[in-house]
Amino acid sequence: MSDIHVRNVSINDAEAILSIYEPYVEKTAISFEIEVPSVDEIANRITKYTQTHPYLVAVLNDKVVGFAYAAPFSPREAYQYSSEVSIYIAEDIKYQGLGGLLYDALEKKLVASGVVQVISCITASNIASLNFFERRGFEKAGLIPKIGYKFEEWHDVAWLIKTINPTN
Repeated sequence: MSDIHVRNVSINDAEAILSIYEPYVEKTAISFEIEVPSVDEIANRITKYTQTHPYLVAVLNDKVVGFAYAAPFSPREAYQYSSEVSIYIAEDIKYQGLGGLLYDALEKKLVASGVVQVISCITASNIASLNFFERRGFEKAGLIPKIGYKFEEWHDVAWLIKTINPTN
């Protein structure tokens, strides 16, 4: 994994990001999207999120193999110091430390920008992601039962939170 580097996303990464994200939409309830977005939609999201938040990609041998981004928790101004974070890793390279590399780089950028709270919304059956975020100091903040419906079944969502910039 020493050949991996993390960099800021480019609009030119949209196709690679979509190829990583597509299986999550098609095969899992990790993403609650039902239809796979287009490359143009991914490009639009990159443009939108990078106006105010960090969006990173992990690159191995000139190929994007993972991505992580922060997004506004809410458009309301009172939430300006809170961000929701998401991480996706290519299926063939999962569980090799790449998620931690991306998250650590993302958190550094969020700390520097003055974000106080980071939040992650995770399908409750996604034990690997729950464990990942808990290992990084996130705490469970709540569970919303049967909030998502995908693949003809109901899914619970867990909310996790971490203070990265103390307010006192």
